[in-house]
Amino acid sequence: MANLYFSPEPAELRALGLSQYEIYLSSHLIQTLRLGIYMNKKLNNKAGPLDITHPGAADCEAYIKSAFSSDMLSDRLFPLRHTGSSMRFVLAHLPVPGDASHLTALQIFQLCVWRTFAFGNKEHLLQGTFEGNTKPGLEQLASTIQHWGNGALKLPVPAYGQLQIIKAKIPIMLSSLWDLSEEISSIARSKSTPPTFAALHERVLNKRIPSIPPHGLIAWLLTSDFFEYGLCQPPSVRDLAEHIMKSGTSGPTGALKIVADETDQAAPATTEGLEHVLTRVFAVFEDPTEHTPTIQQVVADCKSVQGRSLTVVDMEHALCKISRQNTRAMAGKGRSKTRGAKEEETKENMRDNGGPEHNVVELQIKRSGDKK
Repeated sequence: MANLYFSPEPAELRALGLSQYEIYLSSHLIQTLRLGIYMNKKLNNKAGPLDITHPGAADCEAYIKSAFSSDMLSDRLFPLRHTGSSMRFVLAHLPVPGDASHLTALQIFQLCVWRTFAFGNKEHLLQGTFEGNTKPGLEQLASTIQHWGNGALKLPVPAYGQLQIIKAKIPIMLSSLWDLSEEISSIARSKSTPPTFAALHERVLNKRIPSIPPHGLIAWLLTSDFFEYGLCQPPSVRDLAEHIMKSGTSGPTGALKIVADETDQAAPATTEGLEHVLTRVFAVFEDPTEHTPTIQQVVADCKSVQGRSLTVVDMEHALCKISRQNTRAMAGKGRSKTRGAKEEETKENMRDNGGPEHNVVELQIKRSGDKK
């Protein structure tokens, strides 16, 4: 197993009663969540120094340095969902209400605009923030967004890797997102029980909004934001397994590949197989026992930081950060200038977008017996 700074002792991992592949995946998730807790303390100037004698300390330091270097990298690298720069902005400017039925269509539309066009850029978040309680003119809003970025034809959203939105399509995107917001607001007012994550995710996809392709990253993240605001239930493990297998998004699939390489065992090749592994792993965090004190503390600390219990939304977010830790660790060992490392990071950025429209490269998970 890699030298993970925040991983529990081997005896605690063995007490989980999981397969070797599941233990390694659990170890990486625990490492990532604990790293996120530490980074949140550092954000609030409450973190002590890392033990530099630990073999994993240098990798952590390199990762943390990158995450604090810009708003865009903060969004891409902070392991806890609420702690990235843009999400902190969103939660500060639109606090989560006690009752989702109180959210207006305008407030839901605001979430859509922030998430789709502005994540990773504080200036764009501010310029895309609505004033007052009336619907903004969509033509003026489209014009504002179309002026972002240096290119005349495409708007890059670097928080999502190589994603570029065709500027000519922004007006129809805004119109569709407004219609979606009105629909979700109506559902929230009329139903006592929020819809499932899958149902609301499907509603987003059915709008066929340009630059939000089926099973792509933005649709998942936008629906995850809706969960944060009580507009739907959290995703199930099955939802996540289907998302990973259908999208091929680089973060989670990269994490599965890392564990496959470390254990020399095949990563799950089907939705059912992946659901089985993730269910067993996530159960560790849902009901930690006295035999797993590190995990008990992680669960408690994450709830303290985010104000809610860990869910599958957080696990998807953490899976993404496992592969990014690995990429940063490679760079920290002096390989970032090699062609191979550069190509791998470029592929990671391209795959994050989740659709052929954005030149996505499918990640092929290496399995036991594959040619090297």
